[in-house]
This record gives sequence, structure tokens and C-alpha cells, in this order.
Amino acid sequence: MKKQGEAIQSLQETVDRHSKAIESLQRAVERHSKVISMLVREQKKLSVEIGSFTSRAGKGLERTILNIYKKALKLHHVDIKEIKHGSVVDGIGLVEKGRSFEIDFYETNDHVYIFEVKNFADEGVVDQILIRRKLLEAKYKKPVKAFVVANYVEKEVKEALEKEGVEMIYSYEVK
Repeated sequence: MKKQGEAIQSLQETVDRHSKAIESLQRAVERHSKVISMLVREQKKLSVEIGSFTSRAGKGLERTILNIYKKALKLHHVDIKEIKHGSVVDGIGLVEKGRSFEIDFYETNDHVYIFEVKNFADEGVVDQILIRRKLLEAKYKKPVKAFVVANYVEKEVKEALEKEGVEMIYSYEVK
């Protein structure tokens, strides 16, 4: 009985130590959860601030990026002074019949050139440029040459667009 009592006492002490350790870990998890929540709020705030900045900077930023890559575009016989901002309406129901899409483009006798200008070209640019190209091909009934001009481009995005025949002009490939 004495040995069983000692064993139970030893187990009780171990349970008490584990309980204290668990309580300590629970407090740490609570602190970390609060920090994570705060970081998520700050990240959302930063995302909104950056988004509003880029929408305000918008066309000026695009024009700046085009000017940075002016010589590269010239190699493709593109004069950036001819690029105009406009819109094309989905008249065929490719995405949604009647929906309007903003585009940067210019037309020659032989081609229509379209441009997606980004600081960072991620997976969203793939659909943007391919949808606009299809809409312009249907509208103008002539070849559409598509360009993505970006400071940074994700490697997978670059490879996907190149497979689609989109000309990529960029500074850095992000892996």
C-alpha cells in the first residue's frame, strides 16, 4: 500500500507539473494568437493603403513603367507615344456579355497591339491579357500582338504567357 501511495503521489506531482506546463503553453498560445490577429489587421490595412495608392498612381505609374522599357518596346517596333488607354466591351460573351474591360492598346493597319503594364505580374495578369486579346481579335478581325510589361514577373506566369505567344518585357523574374 505504501508503494502504491508513493506511486500515486509521484504521478500526482507529474500531473501537476504537466498541468502547469500546459497552462503556460495556453497563455503563450493566447499571446501569439493576439499578435497574429494584430499582424493580420495590419497586413489588411497595408494592403488597402497600397491598393489605394496604386489606383491613385494608376496611369502615371503605368506610363512611367512604359518609359522605363521604352527601348525594349522599340525593339518590337512599339512607339509608346501611340499607346492609348481605352476599353473594350465583351460583345461575344467570353466573360460576360456587355462587360467592359480597360485596355492599353494601339492599332496599325496590320495589327492591334495590347499591353498589360504591371509593377509585379502575378497569376492575375494571365487572364487579363488573354481575355483582352480574344476580345480584340473578335472585334478587329486582325492579329493582336500582346505584351506584358513589368518590373517583376513570377517565373510560372512568364512561362505560361510565353506559351501563349505573349511578349514579356521585364526586369526581374521571381521564382
